[in-house]
Amino acid sequence: QMCRRDRYDSGQDAYKKFFEELKEAADVLRTAKEKDVASFMMFDYAYGGNLNKWAQLCNTIRLRLAMRIVKYDAAWAKSEAEAAMNDSNGLIETNDANFGIAGNGYVNPLYGIAFNYGDGVLGANIPSILSGMGDARLDKYATQNSKSEYFGIRLGIKGLEEEGFSDAYKAIVSRPNLTETSPAILATAAETILLEAEAALRGWDVNGKGTAQSLYEKGIRTSFEQWGAAVGDYLSSTTTAAAYVDPVIPAASIEGQSKVTAKWDESLSNEEKFAKIATQRWIAIYPEGMNGWAEIRRTGYPKLFPVMVNYSQGEIDTDLGPRRLPFTINEKGNNPTGYAKAVEMLGGPDNGGTRIFWDVDKPNF
Repeated sequence: QMCRRDRYDSGQDAYKKFFEELKEAADVLRTAKEKDVASFMMFDYAYGGNLNKWAQLCNTIRLRLAMRIVKYDAAWAKSEAEAAMNDSNGLIETNDANFGIAGNGYVNPLYGIAFNYGDGVLGANIPSILSGMGDARLDKYATQNSKSEYFGIRLGIKGLEEEGFSDAYKAIVSRPNLTETSPAILATAAETILLEAEAALRGWDVNGKGTAQSLYEKGIRTSFEQWGAAVGDYLSSTTTAAAYVDPVIPAASIEGQSKVTAKWDESLSNEEKFAKIATQRWIAIYPEGMNGWAEIRRTGYPKLFPVMVNYSQGEIDTDLGPRRLPFTINEKGNNPTGYAKAVEMLGGPDNGGTRIFWDVDKPNF
């Protein structure tokens, strides 16, 4: 028999536990890495038993989660973020410490979805934003189609389900540029440094790591280095996202939505500077979709293409997109008491349009 738990914790309590356990893990690793302990290299698909890197991962995740709650409770976020950035274990700030799972026969799950099942293709926002900004990472992120172009499909296209259109897209769409053995990367130095750039912009103690601008530019260079792409004059680029041109359903064509440029401008407002940092962080997180989705919900950047047709019956805002995943039908039926309490704590209806606690509808600054 299986023992199941039918009571939900609030999101706030879950985050409190996250921070508590990350601090505890960092403290344990700080002690362990100074001792002669048994190696778990053979069982470690990420760091080969390197305890220093695991300790850095603790602080990187702590910083990521701290920044996620900044709109909900800025003081709480600041306290956790500063603790992470000032911890003696350090953070993931160089590409040799990026957290990626690989080896021992492990198949990258996105490769399996894209190539073994044929269900994973490039979304239109990646080529729109990266090609428009002259970003050389696009060549590393995606494959070219038969016309030597990068083409991603816009979400929510009206008519996609009609006979013939789906096959027409399959013939021209790009796919993630992955191999079966590509590491599944879940945390990177570029993301960490761009989180630090945001912290600096907010005036927090970043442990002398630099200014918002210097960390922003360092984060971009680190991401380009991670992907083996030439940064060139990207940091002085002033171009914005390109239009989406749809050769299959022309009515789906739309102008580029993101108006953010790569070049830093100290004269801009904090919100405009923040938009640059958040956009670059979203780009650097690719192809880790769940973290990218969280960043979009939390920051509002980059501005993405809206769905062409919205079938949510008014539950989800067309421009904002889904804010959460609803509970499963199975959970509603098998755990009615716990489900009812969970919806009560959610503070809104159990649908994709209800914001979770840290997704606060207010300006970033």
